[in-house]
Amino acid sequence: MGKRYQSFLCLAALVILCLLPQKTFAKDREVDFNKTKTVMITQEECYAVSGDYTWLRYQPSADGYLTLQALDASDVTGSSKGYLALYNSTKSRVLSSASIFYNTVHTDNAYWHKFIFGMQKGQIYYIRVKGDNAVRFSRTFTKTNDKSGYSRLKAATLKKNKTKTGLIPAGVTNTDWYRVKLTKKQKLRLHYVARTNGSFRISVYSGKDQIAGWTIHNTAGQKLTVCQRTQSTTKSTTKITGMSPGTYYIKIERANATSSGYYKIKWN
Repeated sequence: MGKRYQSFLCLAALVILCLLPQKTFAKDREVDFNKTKTVMITQEECYAVSGDYTWLRYQPSADGYLTLQALDASDVTGSSKGYLALYNSTKSRVLSSASIFYNTVHTDNAYWHKFIFGMQKGQIYYIRVKGDNAVRFSRTFTKTNDKSGYSRLKAATLKKNKTKTGLIPAGVTNTDWYRVKLTKKQKLRLHYVARTNGSFRISVYSGKDQIAGWTIHNTAGQKLTVCQRTQSTTKSTTKITGMSPGTYYIKIERANATSSGYYKIKWN
């Protein structure tokens, strides 16, 4: 009698479980971004509706930078918006800001819909998309030929009025070094273009001593000037003069662990 009663209880419990609402576990979507240059995430597939992330997998065939652009989707009234982030090959470590906001309504400002990530040859990267609604993403990849040095002693020569292009890969702690030689007393004018996800640091050294430094952000181009300032002993004035002839070093590095992209630099 006891065994029959226990069997009845098990059967009753099974029936009750079947009648209860069943929890559906999210199954994230993955897209191979190497096989297509445009990805469509529909309204039904977006995170806000499905609860699923979309992961865009990309593996570059060379060192360079990926340009990702968010575009309006045909089944969206208004703008497409949401959040994205760059991850490593196992999706376990974020390599950019954790929540990069995109919004296609700002068509006149690339900051809101165009994003750049520095990448290394052969590495696998994932872009996680958490969309509020449907969206399209297009991508282009640009190969770079970084000829910088990896230390001050191994600095690459940067000749006057010659532009060098450098790469700051995501998730990598590295520094780019250049050597500049002034043959006469003059101001050292640095011209740069930075395309970044995050920000970089530019520092100027005389030997081992840092004499100038700036944090640079995503920009079409800026000029930085290094000069000498001498305080007058008789008047409360500062005299600005050029740098003494000699060798100076330029170091370029990411400002924090979430920065990546590329830059161009020259001097005169």
